[in-house]
Amino acid sequence: MEASFEEFREGVAARLRSARGDLTQAQLAALTDYTQQMISRYENGRIPRSYWYLAGLSGHAGLDIDYVLTGKRRRKLGATTIRHATK
Repeated sequence: MEASFEEFREGVAARLRSARGDLTQAQLAALTDYTQQMISRYENGRIPRSYWYLAGLSGHAGLDIDYVLTGKRRRKLGATTIRHATK
């Protein structure tokens, strides 16, 4: 990958904040069963270094990370915001 880890972390954090849309972190936490504190950490760039590894596999090897993590192929290409669906 061409970006540094710091640039990668900042980019992931920005995309996560953007994907949340008009939901608050607390609302997203309620929808996902994760804590608001964890969401805040990720949105502030405290991204695990293992994400860098997965992104590298995706970028260099064309590996579908959704498939690696979930066993499912991507359902929607290009989705950039979280749906306001209930659990």
